[in-house]
Amino acid sequence: MMYLKATIIIALLCGTVAPAFSQVLDDTGRPRRPGDDGLARVQSSIAIGIPVKDDEDVAVQQQAGLRSFYKVAASSCAMVIETIADTCEVTSVTTNVNANRNMGGIGGSQIMVTGQIAMKVKFKASIGKPAP
Repeated sequence: MMYLKATIIIALLCGTVAPAFSQVLDDTGRPRRPGDDGLARVQSSIAIGIPVKDDEDVAVQQQAGLRSFYKVAASSCAMVIETIADTCEVTSVTTNVNANRNMGGIGGSQIMVTGQIAMKVKFKASIGKPAP
C-alpha cells in the first residue's frame, strides 16, 4: 500500500512538472528561443520639463504634465509603425512626477515628468538588411 501511494505521488509530481519541459517548435522543427517569435521589445525614455506657474495650483500643473506624457505614450506605436515596425503594442508605461521649486535660482521652478514606454514590436522585413 505504501508503494502505491508513493507511485501515485510521483506520477502527480511528474505530471505537474512535464509542462515546464514542453517546447514550442519553429517552422523547421527546432525549439524556439526567446525572441524567435519575430517580436522584440522596444523601450523609450521620455523627460518633459514644464515651467511652474506660481499663480496656478501645482497639482493641476502636474496632472497637465502627466497628460502630456500619456499623449506621447499613446502615439508611440504609431510612430514606431511609421518608421521601423509592422506591428506594435504598448506593454507597459511608468511615470514619475517631481515639482522642483527653484527659489531665485537659474532656470526657475519646474515640474519634471519622466517615464518609460515599453512596446512589443515586429520589425519591418527591411530592417537590418543591407541596402542594394
